[in-house]
Amino acid sequence: MRDGPETADGRTATQTPGPGRRPRSMRLAVGAVFFVTGAAFATWAARVPAVQGRLDLSAGELAVALVGLSGGAFLGLPLVGGLVARYGSRTVLCAGMAAYLGALASLPHVPGLAALTAALALFACGNTAVDVAMNTQGVLVERAYGRPVLGGFHAMFSLGGIAGATAGGLAASAGVGVRAHFTVAALVLLAVAGAAATALAPDPPRPAGPTRRDPLLALPGPGLWVPGLVAFCALMGEGVVNDWGAVYLKEETGASPGAAGLGYAVFSAGMVIGRLTADRLRARLGTVRFTLLSAVVAGAGALVPILAATTAAGFAGYTLLGLGLAAVIPLVFAHAAALRPERTGSSIAAVSAVGYVGFLAGPPVIGALAEATTLRWAMLVLPALMAAMALLAPRLRRP
Repeated sequence: MRDGPETADGRTATQTPGPGRRPRSMRLAVGAVFFVTGAAFATWAARVPAVQGRLDLSAGELAVALVGLSGGAFLGLPLVGGLVARYGSRTVLCAGMAAYLGALASLPHVPGLAALTAALALFACGNTAVDVAMNTQGVLVERAYGRPVLGGFHAMFSLGGIAGATAGGLAASAGVGVRAHFTVAALVLLAVAGAAATALAPDPPRPAGPTRRDPLLALPGPGLWVPGLVAFCALMGEGVVNDWGAVYLKEETGASPGAAGLGYAVFSAGMVIGRLTADRLRARLGTVRFTLLSAVVAGAGALVPILAATTAAGFAGYTLLGLGLAAVIPLVFAHAAALRPERTGSSIAAVSAVGYVGFLAGPPVIGALAEATTLRWAMLVLPALMAAMALLAPRLRRP
C-alpha cells in the first residue's frame, strides 16, 4: 500500500480504499451530493419572500418559523453522529436526503405558521443528517485517494448554492409559482442524488461486537474540543458576515443598497476560490500551518474594513475573509476524523455541534455590542476570533 492522507499532525495515514469502488467514481458521487445539498438550501433561501407572502406572515412570524430551521439543525447534530456510527454514512445519507428534499417540496404547501415551523425543522434535520454523512463520505474518499480532497467537496456545496440561488432568482423573475418551482427542484435534485448514491464510498468495517451498543448521542470527547473551538471561531465569523456584512457596508462605509448587497457575493466568491485551492495547500503545509495561514488571511480581511471604512476596503476585506475561512471547516472535520477513525461520523457531528453554537451566537452578539457601542467597534469581534483561531492552531496535533 502507498501512503495515505495527511493526519492531524502532518504525518500520513494508511490508505484504505473501499473494495469494489474506484476512488474517482466515489469522488464524483460525493461531489454531486455536496452540490445537491447546497442547491436545495439555496432553493429555499431564494424564495423565502414568496413563502412569506403566500402565508401573509409578518417579519416577527417569519422569525418564529426560522427558529424551527436553526433549532432542528442544532438539536439533530449529536443524534446524527450516533446514527452514522450505528448504521453507516451511506444509509444515513440516503435517509437524510429523502427527508431533506421531501421537506423542501412540502414547504410551499403548508397551511400556516405552525406547519411551516415544523416543516422547516424537518428540512433542517434532514440537512443535518446529510451534512454529517456526506462529510463522513468525504473523509472516506480522502483516505482512498491518499491526499486531501475535502475542500473541493465544500467548493461543490458553494457552487450548488450559487446554482440554486440563480435558478430561484430566475424563477421568481419569470413569475413561476413557488409550488411548481420547489416540486421540480426537489425531483431533479432527488434524481441526481439517487444516481450518486449508487457510487458512494463503502463504510469501513465496524468494530467487533454489537454495533447497537454504540452511544446514540455524539458529544465532544477528548481531543475534539480544540477542533470544535476552531470550528466555533470560523462559523461565528461566517455567521457575522452573513447577517451583518451588508449592514456594515451600508451604515459604516456609505455603500448604496446594491453595493452593500454585493458584499455577500464577494465573500462567497472568496469562499469558492479558497475551497477550490485549499486541498493542495493543506497537503503542502500540513494542518497546523494551514490553520495559521487561514487565521492570518481572515484576520487581515476582518481588519481592513474597520481600519479603512470605505466600500472598496469592505469588498477587499470580505474577499480575504472568504479566502481565509473557506477551508477551515473541512480541515477540522478531517482532523477530527483522523483522531477517531473508527468513529468518523460521530466525531464530525460533535465538532459541528460546537461550531454551530458559534454560528448561532455571532449575529446576536454583534447586535448587542453595536447597541452598546457602534457597529464598527462591534465588528472587532471578527479579528478577535481569528486571533483565537491562530492561538488554537498549534494544538491541532495528535495527542
